[in-house]
Amino acid sequence: MIVVCDINEIWRRKPFAALAERIDVLGVAPLDWMVARRKGIPSSGNDLDVLPVVLPPGWASRTAKLGQRLLWNTIGSECRERGVEIDAVVCTSPHYLPLLDLVPKQVAAIYYASDDYRSYDGWGHVATLEKEMVQRVDHAFFVSQGLMERALAEYGVDAAKVSVSMNATEERFFAGKGSFPVDPPTGRLMRPIAGVVGGINDRLDFDLLLECASLPELGSLLLVGPVPENPSASLSKVLEHPKCVAVGRQPHETIHEWFQCLDVGLVPYVETEFNRMCSPMRLFDHLASGAPVVATAACDQANAFPEHVSVCHGAEAFAASLKERLGEPRRHVGGIGWGDRAEAMLKILEGLPYA
Repeated sequence: MIVVCDINEIWRRKPFAALAERIDVLGVAPLDWMVARRKGIPSSGNDLDVLPVVLPPGWASRTAKLGQRLLWNTIGSECRERGVEIDAVVCTSPHYLPLLDLVPKQVAAIYYASDDYRSYDGWGHVATLEKEMVQRVDHAFFVSQGLMERALAEYGVDAAKVSVSMNATEERFFAGKGSFPVDPPTGRLMRPIAGVVGGINDRLDFDLLLECASLPELGSLLLVGPVPENPSASLSKVLEHPKCVAVGRQPHETIHEWFQCLDVGLVPYVETEFNRMCSPMRLFDHLASGAPVVATAACDQANAFPEHVSVCHGAEAFAASLKERLGEPRRHVGGIGWGDRAEAMLKILEGLPYA
């Protein structure tokens, strides 16, 4: 069995839920008792077997040695009760470094870097933890080429022990039979529709979106996702534009319908280190819909799909590319599902000496 610590975020759960369709996977969901009281205890779903573990506050920071010993003891007890052996442990954050001291030598240790943790507020010390984590594990997966190359340059690890496993998308996001784009879930939109789906926050270039909204050829600019209570001046201008329709946060169960109603998908990230290193799930959801995508050059991963994604520098170039791609037919993109990632990951895991 492979034990994953942890699957508390959707971008950590999805790859290992796909892996669980091929081998036994136990997703661990640790949380302190205050969070458990406020949010409730997570449970297993149809996609993944989940072990919730309630721990003392600070289990991943100031009381990590104690908290993670309790965590490991709980995992061990659960596996013994099930009569299964642990073949590998996957750590999805550098804060699980104390856990490695408890993992037996005959058990493979894996690191899955799902984000640029250095860019997180208050995580300035994480580079030191991550360096030791990557040096100690048997293999490290990074969700972007940039993250992997930085690890190779700064951590002094063997290139054979690291690989890239980009984020991906679910089957329901792929354009199936029938006419596409589908009718939008709201009737307030005029075609052609260009849209941003995901968090509407300071990771996005709102001046660029305003330029897009001003295109005479565009019918509607759709924003799907949570909007700040106190939007910035630049976001306010976009929201006030007559072509802009902001529908707020939508249920994850139906979010694919919003991707599939677009004529062009937009990924308008601003230039930051975090955006450059990221592997945006929204990019793969757009690609699955078959619609053309226009993105800024802020995210390196957008360059991985040159036949489907127009990568642009500056607002004028972005708007011009959007204008050019309006009315373009949808095209299938393969190899971007979570199952594809799981198959590639499994080949690497099976090649480890412990497998």
